[in-house]
Amino acid sequence: MRNDLSGSFKFPLGLRTLILMNLIEHLQTIADKARKYLVLISAYNPGVHLGSALSVIEILTVLYGTGRVKFLNGGIDRNWLILSKGHAVHAIYAIAAAMGYLTWNDLRSSGMIGSPLQNHPEIGALGIDVATGSLAQGISIGVGIALGLRKRGLDRRVYVIVGDGELDEGQAWEAFATAAHYNLTNFIPIVDHNKIQLDGEISKVKSKGELRKRFEALGYSVVEVDGHDIASLLAVLEDVEHSGRMSVIIAHTVRGKGVPQLENTPRQRITREEALKLLEEWRVSEEVLA
Repeated sequence: MRNDLSGSFKFPLGLRTLILMNLIEHLQTIADKARKYLVLISAYNPGVHLGSALSVIEILTVLYGTGRVKFLNGGIDRNWLILSKGHAVHAIYAIAAAMGYLTWNDLRSSGMIGSPLQNHPEIGALGIDVATGSLAQGISIGVGIALGLRKRGLDRRVYVIVGDGELDEGQAWEAFATAAHYNLTNFIPIVDHNKIQLDGEISKVKSKGELRKRFEALGYSVVEVDGHDIASLLAVLEDVEHSGRMSVIIAHTVRGKGVPQLENTPRQRITREEALKLLEEWRVSEEVLA
């Protein structure tokens, strides 16, 4: 008998509600702590893409915090995560620390020579499988892995976090078309739609038109969600995972979420002084997070 929320066993409604509320509260605690870690990291590492990392905190928290994907993975027979927008990798590091897989000293040395926690994903660190950062390549790799899992008869999923700026690339749409051609229902792309890329608003850099219609034209079922609402993310993932349809999740997010100087701007970083001042306002110190 399975006792998780997605299993065949049915809890009484009141108990299910209580379990779900406790899960949401737990995940929100992880996300809040990870956001503080990110700001603290930025006081030491000027290479952090803080704006991009802040917009995917809740998405990654739900994936890791529910055990859909895990740190320190091994083998083929498992769910996979690819952070195609690899410059946001410090969000993964911060969540790992919030969940007890890294120490504050590990985070403070990120980006330094010799640290496994570099400013773009390195294979092997925390179970990271793909070194991403070159735009849209993570999408293609995710499609290949999803197809490989199917050919091996493995009922596992591949979650790919896609930046909306990546959708400038022709390779992105070739990969999405290939996944649709093979009806890879185990390929689950999540678009971090914060509407801003490094050079400015995506609508001005290269208009994407209506994303929903572009994906629907390829045969995808499109689900849109508030990418900072943990309860909504949980519900959408449950629906997509068990729908049996080719699906894409468009998560509407705020670039730089939680840091006023960065929110909804192309700015990626804040100064050390700005970071420390914000942490002081939040009444957060290194000792609290260590």
